[in-house]
Amino acid sequence: MDGPSLASFLPARARGPVTLAEAAHRIGEGTTLREAVADFLDDLRFARDGDDVADRIREEAPTIDPHTDAYLAAVAEHVAASHGLRVPPWTRCTTRFLDHFWWPSATPALHARALVESPAAFRRRGIFIGRTTLKRV
Repeated sequence: MDGPSLASFLPARARGPVTLAEAAHRIGEGTTLREAVADFLDDLRFARDGDDVADRIREEAPTIDPHTDAYLAAVAEHVAASHGLRVPPWTRCTTRFLDHFWWPSATPALHARALVESPAAFRRRGIFIGRTTLKRV
């Protein structure tokens, strides 16, 4: 197929990309954790390159509550690892780790499965999610 590709029509950077810090602000304003993270991951699919991805996780997400703080740090670490990027330093703060186990799913029948499937960034923080939780269609 000849002619310009779709990529040639896209701007060098997305206009107003959703950052993880912005997702945290939305959570603080009442958006659910699940919805805010899903929107962040949806928007992340349009990142142009590794630098664009890194820009979206670089800024420290504001603190909200222990579960949300740890979850957002795990998302940032998981995104960085998935794209071969350096993990943002803010994710290593002790307040970004839980001192107990947490299953965000309200379905106890899925807990055993989440123990096995949870990505490393989540497991090491005591958070257990299913394999498809971070998958976006």
